[in-house]
Amino acid sequence: MKVKEWMTPEPKTVNEDDPVKVAVNLVVENRIRHLPVVRGDALVGIISDRDLKRAMPSIVAGATAEEYQTFMEETPVEQAMTANPIACAPDTDLVDLVREFCQKKVGAIPVVDDGRLVGIVTQTDMMEAFLTVLESQ
Repeated sequence: MKVKEWMTPEPKTVNEDDPVKVAVNLVVENRIRHLPVVRGDALVGIISDRDLKRAMPSIVAGATAEEYQTFMEETPVEQAMTANPIACAPDTDLVDLVREFCQKKVGAIPVVDDGRLVGIVTQTDMMEAFLTVLESQ
C-alpha cells in the first residue's frame, strides 16, 4: 500500500504570513487538527491545534481580551508553526510511513511531490488503513 491511497489530497492550508486567526478559523470550521503551512505551493511548516493553543495568550492567566485579539490578528502563523516538518512522497510505502509516525510521534505528515504539497496523511488515516486490513482477514 502506498501513501497516495490514504492521503487527503489538496488539504486545507495556511500561508506562513497569515495571522494566527486564519489558522484557528480553518481548524475549527473544518474540524481538523493539522494544517500544512505553505509559501506558494511549497511546504514550509505545519501547525496543529495544540501548537495554536500553546501559542495563544491565556485570559485565565491574565491576558486582556485586547491582548488576545491583537495576538490573533497580528501574529503570523510562522511564529507558532513547526518549520521544516517531516514529509513523505505519494509513493512512500505505508509501512515506512507508519514507522515515521511511531518514531517521531507526530499526528500528521504532509505529502510532497516535486517540492509541491499534494496531500496530508494523519494518524486517523492510518487507523482507517489498519481497519481495512483487519476487516479483510
